[in-house]
Amino acid sequence: MTVRPDLAARTAGMRPSKLRELVAAAAGPPPAGGLMSLGGGLPPAEAFPVAAVSAAAGRVLSTAATAALQYSPTEGDPALLDLIGADLAGRLRLPDPAGRLLVTTGSQQALDLIGKVLLDPGDVAVVESPAYVGALRALAAYQPRIVEVPVDDDGMDVDRLAQQLQAGLRPKLCYLVANFSNPSGRTLAVGRRTQLAALAARYGFLIVEDDPYGQLRFTGADLPPIASSGTEHVVYLGSFSKLVAPGLRIGYLAAPHWLHRRLVVAKQATDLNSAAFSQRLLVELLTTPDWFAGHLAGLRVLYRQRAQALTGALRDRLAGRLVGAAPEGGMFVWVTVQAAGIDALALARAAMRRGVSVVPGDEFSLVDAFPRQLRLSFSMLDPAGLVTAVDRIGQAFDDLGAPG
Repeated sequence: MTVRPDLAARTAGMRPSKLRELVAAAAGPPPAGGLMSLGGGLPPAEAFPVAAVSAAAGRVLSTAATAALQYSPTEGDPALLDLIGADLAGRLRLPDPAGRLLVTTGSQQALDLIGKVLLDPGDVAVVESPAYVGALRALAAYQPRIVEVPVDDDGMDVDRLAQQLQAGLRPKLCYLVANFSNPSGRTLAVGRRTQLAALAARYGFLIVEDDPYGQLRFTGADLPPIASSGTEHVVYLGSFSKLVAPGLRIGYLAAPHWLHRRLVVAKQATDLNSAAFSQRLLVELLTTPDWFAGHLAGLRVLYRQRAQALTGALRDRLAGRLVGAAPEGGMFVWVTVQAAGIDALALARAAMRRGVSVVPGDEFSLVDAFPRQLRLSFSMLDPAGLVTAVDRIGQAFDDLGAPG
């Protein structure tokens, strides 16, 4: 008889990914034309600055190889911290970012560190709903009671949260993606940003403002971050994954002074420091005159064209079957199945058989609140490919007997 140790109690709350199960279910010969992805929110290969990264790597290895290949301070490379701090103070008008910054191994690590430092089992964590699935899983590992607050056209319904707080809800933290949220594509309105900051100060909870897409706005005006309204109750998360390359695994956070040191100590117990070579690469790229501004401008054009192609094809080819609002930035469109008698999971399975991956809405809720919603990502396919993918979804509707 083999005796094994019991698994940690927190593993009981871990849920399998519906997207991974769909992919596994589609194993076998690929469909005609191959598998087209509207599922993962990944940058396409043409968004990667390969030549610039190659040149930067050469400069790093020729001028700073020892430092780039050695351990670095837990807080981050000092030159990179200076660049991030100057950006946050200027572009976002965050007060006094110096001394509050921590470079992380992607912003996913930042979420894990915050949960580790702040949450005890049974503590309340508020999340926007639908919510980024990576945040749900990172927070759930620390066994809080997760309360979902719905999103509408103006982002998280902060009035609904205020009512819950008035009724006695006492969260430790509130997580949201304020700009072009994953998965809803919605942006939190200015008034709601101010209101949420005021609620955090009044009721004593931490806002976790995740902003991986804020610099990928391709229409409309930039909005001030929540963190600009109250730095002692907001931790701001940024990332270079969508802006340069996810393979670098460099994110960062700007935390209140009372929280910052605890996060640094928690990171020391996790990975000591984020990759020194990746940080040096970023310093080289960000200090190349005009390079980053031009690179971002190109990304905005790329994603605007793709968003327009996807939303236009949905409007022209799937009217009465799927409906969703055009985003102002980011990578995602949140759509609702209008055809009677068809739920999102059934459509996702049928679409996979037709060679298109999409993500069912219930993946973004712990209470399966979105049985008729899908997240579609326009990042991975060019405009012509997006039109073809939409046509395949139309064929999936036909397979399910939906009226045309």
